[in-house]
Amino acid sequence: MIHENGKIVDIAIIGAGPGGMASAIEAKLAGIENIIVIDKAPHHNDMIHKFYKKGKRVDKDWMGIKFEFTGNVSFEECSKEEYIEQMEVKLQAAGVLDKFEYNHDIIRVTKNEEGLFEMIFGHDDIAEGIETIRARNVILSVGRMGKPNRPKYKFPKEIKPMLNFNLSKVQNGERVMIVGGGDTAGEYAYGLVELEDMPDCVVTLNYRKAEITRMNPINTEMCSKYLDNGKLINKMGVDVESLEQSESGKIQVNFTDGTSAEYDRAVYALGGTTPKDLLVNSGVKTGEWDVPVYDENTFETNVEGLYTIGDVVTDQGSIALAFNHASDAVKSIASKLK
Repeated sequence: MIHENGKIVDIAIIGAGPGGMASAIEAKLAGIENIIVIDKAPHHNDMIHKFYKKGKRVDKDWMGIKFEFTGNVSFEECSKEEYIEQMEVKLQAAGVLDKFEYNHDIIRVTKNEEGLFEMIFGHDDIAEGIETIRARNVILSVGRMGKPNRPKYKFPKEIKPMLNFNLSKVQNGERVMIVGGGDTAGEYAYGLVELEDMPDCVVTLNYRKAEITRMNPINTEMCSKYLDNGKLINKMGVDVESLEQSESGKIQVNFTDGTSAEYDRAVYALGGTTPKDLLVNSGVKTGEWDVPVYDENTFETNVEGLYTIGDVVTDQGSIALAFNHASDAVKSIASKLK
């Protein structure tokens, strides 16, 4: 444990992805030393580690939309491995690596009568126990994904290695079924179709409803385009009844309409523990697509001292944008701490 249990910090940063990492650096540059960064992963930039294949290019822009760096943190576009190394060097240069608390999951954030945020978080090893820290300000910079929901039917032991909750194990040439109707499922489905190093994958989108109703407009448009032109196979409007191993050792999916199909891999994107629960429990107002209501200049929510940045407030998954959000949020906090 890198901090005293119950200690008061000036800023508690939840999430060690691009936004959280940049927040820590910006805080140090603003002269704010008393901070902590909490993440449930074992390292910073966990989404890059998990979802970017070896050698994949890391861009600052998002789907053709150009962003410029407006804060103190930037990076040179490069491979996954080079990006992670760049970030490690920047964190080390800023002297904030010792501020990161890994393998901890935030359980609850509340604001007490004294105006301090009380955060309860636990280690993934129960033996480590539950810890509490208090903060004058909180920056919430977590992705939209949490612990994945599992379907009610059983995962047979012999095919479990082929049943995944992300794209990290998908190989070129595989027949892949994406299960889910939300944004993550949509991004997996059309993202896999568009991956240059996966040109021979055959991708099926399965969801119990026949129409896309839960995705944001961009993901709806992208999935609809590929469903219409046949690049994405449509298996919507039907649910999965059960799974079993096929005679060829693959996944046999039995659907509720009586049909069956064989796949090399099934990827489940059925939602999970999202930031919405944390936001609502913390008293933050949310609007369309569960996006929190926030000040567009400072990223402060209706709860004074609680800021939300990065993927929490936008579906534009730009690293540059997360860096910029961090800069604006820390500037606001720094002005109050003076």
